[in-house]
Amino acid sequence: MNIRSRYPGKGMNPDVAKEIARILSLWTEARKNFGGKGSFLFGTFGAADAFYAPVASRFVTYGVKLEDAARDYQQALLESPGVKAWSADAVKETEFVAEDEPYAAAPR
Repeated sequence: MNIRSRYPGKGMNPDVAKEIARILSLWTEARKNFGGKGSFLFGTFGAADAFYAPVASRFVTYGVKLEDAARDYQQALLESPGVKAWSADAVKETEFVAEDEPYAAAPR
């Protein structure tokens, strides 16, 4: 994943849109049924949230606009201390792997 760059709309197609909708549905249902009073899928930050942190970040990279509960959950994830620290460290990385960053050019 490329946390340093932004590529709004790149790679979007009907299959990707369908997968995004599926993920947002999972988030919404988990929050509704199990979120309780916390900001995360099952109330407090847990393994499921750690799993979805890269997805929340990727939605930022590709400019996926979220609304309501999905947007709130994404923000809670991105603002959580562990994800913030992880993201801050990722921005400092200098290694470039072309296969992992198909829309990026190698740094000079």
